Amino acid sequence: EDQSHKPLRQDPSRLLALILTRGDCTQRSNMPEPSDANKRQKPEDAAPAFSDTISNFAVEETLRFEAGGRLAVVLGKLDGRDCVLELKQRAALADPRALEDALPKLKLTLTNHSGAEYSYYAATDPTTGATYDLEAVWPAPERLVQRKRPAEICVVEETAEAYDRVVRPFAEAQAAKIGWIDAVCALEKERERNLHACDAFVVNVDTKWSTHGPFDADRATWRGADWTRDLYLLAISKDASLKSMRDLRGPDGAGLCRAMRAALLRCAADVYGVPATKLRVFFHYQPQFYRLHAHCTRAEHTNPGCECDRAHLLTTVAANLDLAPDYYARAPLTYKLRLGEKLHGLLSAGA
Repeated sequence: EDQSHKPLRQDPSRLLALILTRGDCTQRSNMPEPSDANKRQKPEDAAPAFSDTISNFAVEETLRFEAGGRLAVVLGKLDGRDCVLELKQRAALADPRALEDALPKLKLTLTNHSGAEYSYYAATDPTTGATYDLEAVWPAPERLVQRKRPAEICVVEETAEAYDRVVRPFAEAQAAKIGWIDAVCALEKERERNLHACDAFVVNVDTKWSTHGPFDADRATWRGADWTRDLYLLAISKDASLKSMRDLRGPDGAGLCRAMRAALLRCAADVYGVPATKLRVFFHYQPQFYRLHAHCTRAEHTNPGCECDRAHLLTTVAANLDLAPDYYARAPLTYKLRLGEKLHGLLSAGA
């Protein structure tokens, strides 16, 4: 069999506890013969990279530094050869009971507050020296408590009939409980987070963007700041009849999608220096709260809300409404639900 186009296999004996790789493992057999310094060791010649110190490692470049330093990948030289270190920070506490015992001792510094139920802190355990980014939700709604619990997941295909019969009444009941949204849209709350306001919607910094710099600082200092890597903006409709993308219709709905997307991208570029080519703009279905809102995050930012069964790009939604004005009144929509949450129970009972 011709092996000329197959990559050389990585030598498993060289994957260490720090997931450390040495040498160039991407050479192909039809490339020039590597020098002796870059030839892979045979398994019988392999040896651990370090003994009890790392002092002979010469740093060249930090390739990745993520999650506040909890994950780092560093490139350097060891004995004149390439060496890559991957470091993952271990948890300071070994089990839930130890964490529960430590909570009353934590020293907190408020770093951010949403103006509603979300507040954020830098927390330090004086006993262990461990530090935490702490998010507190108070008072915590029942739906949020359910979302935070471990649960079995099931996939639901919601037909137009199931929406009209079960989901629409549920969404209307939930929408009646979020009066705070109107205060945000009227700039009575979270005014310091507001980036844009017009007759149809507002654009705010999402409360999930916990690393955002001080809101009382000069906004010119926000542009290009390190923490813009976590960019998270939200466009919220002022129209209470729009609970989700299911309520969008025809040219008006398509126009709202395009206007929201344009405003989010403009705010990201003008305020934070993040170009449109680095961003995704999408609706959630089902949404976290029932007032139409669009999310804007960096393309490399991944979380469960970015998955294909929940995120719907505004460009696609607008195009679907161009093709069929009542597309989202008729289309089946597939999404995940947690077993035991209220909507799952309603859909199961109505099946």
